Amino acid sequence: MPTDREAAEIKKAMAYDLIDTIESNTEKDNYTPAEIKEIIKAYITGIVQK
Repeated sequence: MPTDREAAEIKKAMAYDLIDTIESNTEKDNYTPAEIKEIIKAYITGIVQK
């Protein structure tokens, strides 16, 4: 079980990864809530498959 500090660092890293994923798509300026949910689900699926 991670410590509170480790859990916080994991959450920050995940948030950074998601921001980087969204910002790397230069073809799209805005996302709908459904698109953001799809990106998050894809991110989680990728994590689970590692």
